[in-house]
Amino acid sequence: MRLLVVELRRLLARKVVLLTVLGAVAVAVVSLVGVANQARQLEAARAGADTEYQRMVDDNERMQEECRLAEADERRRSGDASVDFGCDDFQVPTIEEFFGQLPSMSEQLQFLLQGASYPLMFLALAIGSTAVAAEFAHRTMATWLTFVPRRTPVFVSKVVAPALAAAPVVLTGLVLLLVGTPLVYAVFGLDRSVPDGWGEPVWMSLRILLLGLAAAALGAGAAFLVRHTGVVLGLVIGWMFIVEGILGSSFAWVARLGLVRNVAAFVENGTSWSTFVDCNRAEGCREVVQTLSFAHGATVLGVVLGVVLLAAWARFRRADIS
Repeated sequence: MRLLVVELRRLLARKVVLLTVLGAVAVAVVSLVGVANQARQLEAARAGADTEYQRMVDDNERMQEECRLAEADERRRSGDASVDFGCDDFQVPTIEEFFGQLPSMSEQLQFLLQGASYPLMFLALAIGSTAVAAEFAHRTMATWLTFVPRRTPVFVSKVVAPALAAAPVVLTGLVLLLVGTPLVYAVFGLDRSVPDGWGEPVWMSLRILLLGLAAAALGAGAAFLVRHTGVVLGLVIGWMFIVEGILGSSFAWVARLGLVRNVAAFVENGTSWSTFVDCNRAEGCREVVQTLSFAHGATVLGVVLGVVLLAAWARFRRADIS
């Protein structure tokens, strides 16, 4: 425990924690600014102040008037009162259709939390990887082993400490979203009621927090394996692009075992998405709905974390440390 406390104090004193907190603030601010901009557009359109939407309304009224004049001329010319040019079919989309409609605050909170979970996890991963990789880069890992020659306690402290240090980073982003979203809705006079209660947003936030702790531990374990932050982050980016992006979109079984879908299943308490198969048929593609449960997501993510940490511990116990 004393070794963990010392390691946690050292880690919290580093600039990387402050930088990642600022990153979490940026994630939350960007999300809230997006909501505020959409609400501002809707408010301006309702007041008729949005020039683009107002121009569309004016153009539509002019087109309808011209259509009705042409229709009246044709009726007089032909003597057929049933002539109909369909002038009333010229309809301007509603403000909600043109700008999009803000969801209820409960739905907005869950949407923002889901979107923020991935960058917050990436920040937590960066804390874990940089904390351990810096020890190897500056050759201070051997110094630790001089004072504490038992490698397993050292390994545990350097995995658990980044996980604990990631907690305030992830919490910063989550709290800003949970507090900022009602404020944005209040500023623009939107409905702030949450009919189903705050249970689901709060539980989702707790699940994201757990994922942040796991991501930091995963980053630390990966750094024990490759001993370089750049390599860890490069492997993550490469995995996301090749496995999750290319292979995951081509093969449903890859997506079901990939990190992105299982993170979504964990965060959303179960998730679903559509894939399309048999696209050579005359009637077109056949839609197949894929579903993943919370238990599936937790199991896959737990196995990935366990395998990485076990491999990292095995290498650290046997590798030469200089």
